[in-house]
Amino acid sequence: MKNLVFTVVMSGVLHIGWSQNPTYPPKDESYTDPGLAAFVDRLLDAIDKRDQHFLYEVLDFDVSGIRGEASGISDFKQEWGSDNDSSMVWPLMKRTIELGGVFLHDTADLTGRYQFVFPYVYNMPLDIEDDYFSIGVITGKNVNLREGPDTASPIKSKLTYDVIWFLDGEQYGKTRSGTNSYGDPEWYLVETYDRQKRGWVNWRYIYSPMDYRIFLFKEGNGNWKISAFLAGD
Repeated sequence: MKNLVFTVVMSGVLHIGWSQNPTYPPKDESYTDPGLAAFVDRLLDAIDKRDQHFLYEVLDFDVSGIRGEASGISDFKQEWGSDNDSSMVWPLMKRTIELGGVFLHDTADLTGRYQFVFPYVYNMPLDIEDDYFSIGVITGKNVNLREGPDTASPIKSKLTYDVIWFLDGEQYGKTRSGTNSYGDPEWYLVETYDRQKRGWVNWRYIYSPMDYRIFLFKEGNGNWKISAFLAGD
């Protein structure tokens, strides 16, 4: 049986073309660069300590914030309210990093400012750009696909790193339920890629390529910087 569910073409775009459901397992390449690995460890420690000084020190002077605009450190502080320990920048960054990240090989990026990205999910290449808004990835093993948006709801199936579709509320009715600690939906109604299974998945085990991601780059002196922390297109 084939476990490889993406085929690679010369352009570097991965095509989801198998009849079985594709999967996109987690990967983390940060450990392959000792300087990057050390930087990530320091950043995670700073997040736990709510160390604003360290965070601002590693932001690029032209860092892009929530809206994806190159707005700079002062706008980043204002957007995120990162001077406060209660700012959502801290838990959101931590979750993003803990999912694992990958090096980017984008020949269109002539600036060198987007060399590495957390989470790995963002680097899932798709044929159609619009699919990035409708496709997500199950980020765990044996994740419950439930009949309803509740842990007491019967389990319909188990999913492991499956590529899934987020369902559109206009067509399927209610597709999100509850609110998590980040103010986002706690449950999502999804379908497997082959459209054969439908059910609810808890937010902890699902991620969209268009959700929050951190872009890093390495300066000429070897220091790593954060060039962007944003969501959306």
